[in-house]
Amino acid sequence: MTARRRTPASTLLAGWLFADLLLGLTIIMLGAQAPPPVPTPSPVEAVRLPPGATGAPDDGGRPVPDTVPSLPGVPLPSPAPARPLTEDESPSRSPEDDEDPANSPEQDDDPAPARSGPSPAPSPCAGRVGGVRAKPITIAFRVTPGATDDVLAAQVRQEVGRHRDRLAGQHAGMVLTFGADAGTGNGVHLATRVNEAVREAYPGIFGTAVTRNFHDLAAPSGSISMEIYPVTYGCSPTPEAPGE
Repeated sequence: MTARRRTPASTLLAGWLFADLLLGLTIIMLGAQAPPPVPTPSPVEAVRLPPGATGAPDDGGRPVPDTVPSLPGVPLPSPAPARPLTEDESPSRSPEDDEDPANSPEQDDDPAPARSGPSPAPSPCAGRVGGVRAKPITIAFRVTPGATDDVLAAQVRQEVGRHRDRLAGQHAGMVLTFGADAGTGNGVHLATRVNEAVREAYPGIFGTAVTRNFHDLAAPSGSISMEIYPVTYGCSPTPEAPGE
C-alpha cells in the first residue's frame, strides 16, 4: 500500500490567517473612506422671499424684498399716517426769492465751456552732451623740421589758416598728427611741436582737443598730416518728476 501524503496543520493554519488578514484590511479601507461632502448653498441662494413679498431683482436676477420679515415675538413699528399741511404750514415764496436770479427757473445751469489752454512748451535741455564725429577733417602741409619754435609757430599758423573755411565753427575733440623727419623719434617730436603751435594759434578750435603724435614713415621730411575729429553736441532733456 502506498502511504497517503498528509498536509501539515501549520500550513492550513497559515492559509486561514492570511485570508482573515485580507478581510480585515478590506474592512479597514472601506471604513477609512470619507463620505462625499454635502453641498452648502451660497448666501445668495439661501435668501428666499417670504410668501407675498415683492421687490426688484438684484444683480443675480433674483428679486429683493421691499420689506424685512419680522422676527418672532418682535413687532415692527407701524408707519405714522401722513398729516395734510394747513394753510399756515404750506411753503410760500417771499418777494426776495422771486427777485433772486439764482431762484429763477429760466437760469441756465450749464457751465461755460472751458477754454483750452496753450500747448505745453517743450522741456528745456538739462545739459549738453557731446560726442566725436566719426569722419575726420584731414589737412596736410609742410614745415621746416629744424626751425625755431617761433618760426615753426608762424608756419603752422599760416598753413592751418588756409583751411579755416573747413574748420570754422568746429571744436576739435581729438587730433591725430603724423610728422615725418628722418628717424622715428624725430617724426614724433615734430608732430608734438606742431600740436603745441596749432593749439596756441587757434585756441578756439584746438584749445580742448586731445592730441596724439605719430611718425609718418612714407612721407618726405617736414610733412605734416593732421586728422581732426570735431565734437558734436546734443540736448539732454530734463527728466520728468515721477507722477507727472
